Amino acid sequence: MQERIILHMDMDAFFASVEQQTRPGLRGKPIAVIGSGKRTVVTTSSYEARARGVRTGMNIFEARRVCPEILLVVGNNRKYTDTSARIIRILEGYTPLTEVYSIDEAFLDISGCIRLFGAPEEIA
Repeated sequence: MQERIILHMDMDAFFASVEQQTRPGLRGKPIAVIGSGKRTVVTTSSYEARARGVRTGMNIFEARRVCPEILLVVGNNRKYTDTSARIIRILEGYTPLTEVYSIDEAFLDISGCIRLFGAPEEIA
């Protein structure tokens, strides 16, 4: 029996990355994705915001205190769901043995892909 090789894909800062990808004016800037309520918290933040101390779960007042130039973006679940589905379809082009774990995570059984795509590290 062939040893199974499972690849775990986790798209870190997914919501912030989607916002920066779809809204070029946000690229390279510290952004935080937040909920739509008045008293909301940071759902996730871009790498630029993280480098300045913004963290998931932080209230927006604290985020503004540690990073005055932070841009607050109200999350768009439809956009994130659609983007995630497109990425999963791409992954399924490499292996149909793809298990979606969450909106930004999946497990791929790449055991049968080695001859076609190379070593696991190359596939990753």
